[in-house]
Formats: sequence, C-alpha cells, structure tokens
Amino acid sequence: MNEHKMSFLDHLGELRQRLLWSLLAVLVFFIPAYAFSNEIFEFLMKPLIENLPEGSSLIFTRPAEGFTTYLKVSFFAALILAIPFILYQAWKFVAPALYKEEKRIIIPFILFGSLFFALGAAFCYYVASPPAFKFLLNEYSSDYVKAFPTIREALSFFMALIFGFGLVFEFPLIIFILARIGLVTSKWLREKRKYAIVLSAFIAAMLTPTTDAVSMMLMFVPIVIFYELGILVAWLFGKKKKKDDSEEETFN
Repeated sequence: MNEHKMSFLDHLGELRQRLLWSLLAVLVFFIPAYAFSNEIFEFLMKPLIENLPEGSSLIFTRPAEGFTTYLKVSFFAALILAIPFILYQAWKFVAPALYKEEKRIIIPFILFGSLFFALGAAFCYYVASPPAFKFLLNEYSSDYVKAFPTIREALSFFMALIFGFGLVFEFPLIIFILARIGLVTSKWLREKRKYAIVLSAFIAAMLTPTTDAVSMMLMFVPIVIFYELGILVAWLFGKKKKKDDSEEETFN
C-alpha cells in the first residue's frame, strides 16, 4: 500500500483532477464527432427508423431542437470514444489504494472494460432495440393514431438504452476486479443470489427509459446472466485464501 496517506481533501482534489482530464478527453473527441454528427445521427436512429409505422417519421417541434440534438449526438459519440481514457483515469484514482501486484491488471481493466462496453452497446443496437422499437411504435398505432417521435426524445431514449446495456456488460469485469483484490468471493455472490435477482429487476426498471415489459425484460435477462457469470469469474480469478485460514472454496 502507499506509505503516504491522503486526506479527504487530497482525495477530492485527486477526483477533481481525474474528472477534468476525462472531460478534456471528451472535448477533444467532440470536435471531429460534430463534423460527422449528421452521419452519426442517421446511424444511431436506424433501428428506430426501420421500425416506424407506415406514414410516421421523426420530427422536431422547436426551432433550436435540431441544432441541440446534433450537439447531443456529438457529445454522445465523443463520450463513447473517450471511454478507454475515462477508464484509465478511474484506475489512476483507485490505484494508490492497491498493492503493487494488484496494479498489474490495469491493461486488462482498460482493454476489457472498453470491449465489454462496446459489446453491450452492440447488443442493444442490433438485438435489443429493434424489437423494443417495433413494439413501442407499432403496438398502439392505427389508422387514427400515428407515431411521430421528436428527434430529441428519440435520441435521449436510445442513448439511455445504449449506456444502460454498456454498463450492464461491465459487470463481469467489476466482479473480476473485486474478486482479485479480495472484496467479494463466489461463495458470497451465491449466497446473495436471491437478493441480486430482486435488485436486478429494480436496476432494469431504472436503466430502461420506459416501463414497458419488453424493454425491461431485454435489460433484466442480461443482468441476471452476467450475475451468474460473475460468480464463475469470482471462482476462477478470485483471491485465494490460505489453507490454514479456511478450506479451499469449491464452485457449485
């Protein structure tokens, strides 16, 4: 452990520095993202547009809504691109509290953290969102009721879904880190399984922008699956206890 103990104000200062560096990285990526904001917006909205009922379209209702929406698109893209650097800053913030051997997992942390977030975003884009949009936009449409979502609301909805799935897919990595430093074990995770299922339903409801059952189940099922995967990860890569302290843990 670090011999120099940081005070509470030192921790706040360090956190402020890491947040500023992360924000700077987002701003750097924001410039090229804005140059391609039109292409990015069309790509993002493709799953929604392809599932619009006949006669429906995206609209905007305020004079500046188009401009602010494209700014939001650019910021969203910049945030995605900056995730490896943001993960690095997060690691730098917690690294002083870790042992030397524990600090060696920084490269897997950044690499797999970025990869898992990308997998979660891709799962949302290609698998989860099309049936969700199809249900939400077509179930209650008729000859007299047409869906005309605004670009601002549609983008905010989809961004929340993508970030939600991206964060859910980070769960095995978080368990890996916690297990490596000895904060959780597979036994503890198994014992808390019933509580985790209830909490997973709550998280799915919070991360899903709407309350429809389809969207919530598409979020809930991966959370439960990744919890079970987290148990396996903790068993495989968790910090091993000494035999004289306790018997070696077995995985059920």
